Amino acid sequence: MTDLMRCMYEHYIRPQIESQPKDESETMQLDLLNNELDPQLQRTLQKVLALYAVQGFRLGVRTGVALQADLS
Repeated sequence: MTDLMRCMYEHYIRPQIESQPKDESETMQLDLLNNELDPQLQRTLQKVLALYAVQGFRLGVRTGVALQADLS
């Protein structure tokens, strides 16, 4: 991941994801996962989630650019 994408993830993408409302089931699942993982696995999980979030963001940007003419 480039420094730009790392910065975008920390300051834009992750806050946007974390600000989305979660229902009780989602909250319980996230808490259960975090309680089961040791600290090293939690760090690894966060890196994997960051990688996929950035890839999803990049795909969304590329899709938006490709469809710009059709959406105008």
